[in-house]
Amino acid sequence: MQHIGGVRTALFNYFFTRSQGGAFVLRVEDTDQTRFDPRALQDIYDTFAWLGIAADESPAAGGSYAPYVQSERLEHYREHADRLVAAGRAYWDYTSAKRDTDAEIAGDAEPKTDAGVASAGYTYEGRDLTPEQVAEYQAAGVQPVLRLLVPAEGKTEFEDMVLGRIKRKHKDLPPDPILLKSDGYPTYHLANVIDDHHMAITHVLRAQEWVPSTPLHLLIYEAFGWEPPRFAHLPMVMGKDGSKLSKRHGATSLIEFRRQGYLPEAITNYISMLGWAYDDSREFFTRSELEELFSIEKINKAPAVFDYKKLDWYNGHYIRECDDERLVDLLLPYIQEAGWDTDRERLAALLPLIKERLKTLADVTELLRFVYADVTEWALEDLIPKKATPADTLRWLDSATEVLKTEPLPAAGDEAAEEAHNEALRQAAEEQETKLGNLMMPLRVAITGSRISPPLVGSIRELGMDEALRRIEGARAVLEAAADEYPETNTQGAPHER
Repeated sequence: MQHIGGVRTALFNYFFTRSQGGAFVLRVEDTDQTRFDPRALQDIYDTFAWLGIAADESPAAGGSYAPYVQSERLEHYREHADRLVAAGRAYWDYTSAKRDTDAEIAGDAEPKTDAGVASAGYTYEGRDLTPEQVAEYQAAGVQPVLRLLVPAEGKTEFEDMVLGRIKRKHKDLPPDPILLKSDGYPTYHLANVIDDHHMAITHVLRAQEWVPSTPLHLLIYEAFGWEPPRFAHLPMVMGKDGSKLSKRHGATSLIEFRRQGYLPEAITNYISMLGWAYDDSREFFTRSELEELFSIEKINKAPAVFDYKKLDWYNGHYIRECDDERLVDLLLPYIQEAGWDTDRERLAALLPLIKERLKTLADVTELLRFVYADVTEWALEDLIPKKATPADTLRWLDSATEVLKTEPLPAAGDEAAEEAHNEALRQAAEEQETKLGNLMMPLRVAITGSRISPPLVGSIRELGMDEALRRIEGARAVLEAAADEYPETNTQGAPHER
């Protein structure tokens, strides 16, 4: 499934292409058939559609260089493999066919560091087989692998558009990596070089983990006599602890973020800012603005840090920017999944109560639970403010309830009446010689069943005063029982601090 790093790479490629007036190519790299999953391919299509990314050339859209599925181009790769052998730049190795699915095939697995790839541990015996030995292997039905001849001397260097000048001595490169496996499928090294050349790819933006493989790719370009594209290797996306972003930091696949209720414009905007900045101040960009303004020169060399709170901030902004009709469409599935019966009109009427407080679409169930589900239980630890006793809380709740009974409930939009109502609550808190929050919290929990809720006055309006008072009585019963059991202590059994 598409993860944050892969999505960022796709977005950077897409926005760079659009800013340069080029073509954005989606190519399916399915040459490792043991790992290919059609569901993962569908996830790519779904992700691009959700983000609003349209490929100019792809298996679905077609293009001048079809097919765009690598498993449909095997004859093409075999033809080029023979060219490399004829040129003396690669050789058929019959001695390691049983090992051609192990760590030697660096291109078909997670990219490794230089040391990690170079430690594959095979020998060079396949380089110098005699014709008689080759004939024996062939007679035994052994299918060879194709290996690139990596020079023992010299170096390869290139100018990375993000990282600058990069040099690698040939002795430090992975020795003779496999280009074509014994099953006839190419590795990443061979397939991507051939396809990038024949599909007229001018720029390759990919993860920084591929830097160790780039000199190998340049050697292949050189062997064919081709001009390589320009490379830009993107720094990693890290968690706040400084390690590579992974599931232990939280959701990392796009499908998880979608389920949690993040909007495509928030994901696009925030992920595009991971390692890229237009200037030192601007934070919000539409997709069309990014298509115009994106440039590789503004990509930071340092790793980007994924901040879930910052993403929530972006998402909350875009939720507030939504028109009400679209927001109802987005929220309705979460209400229905919770098993609550509602209609569009009812949910639309509740939007003013919750819209400013939504960070994700999924928050709607917690914020509106008190409306759609009856509150019959109250957690004591939620009702009682910090360092307070049940008896204190009961007294504060009664004082706040008296205000509700005596002060008219403000109508929606009547700011003057709402301020008068709030002033009455503040005065009640002063009379109790406590903070306003100590009155409001037990009142809020009594009515909504949670410390997290929409504005209190609006919540009471939605429920009706009779229902609000009924719930308060239920909460009072919980506090009365606790006051009898813990007369001079808080709920943790510690002495009350007066």
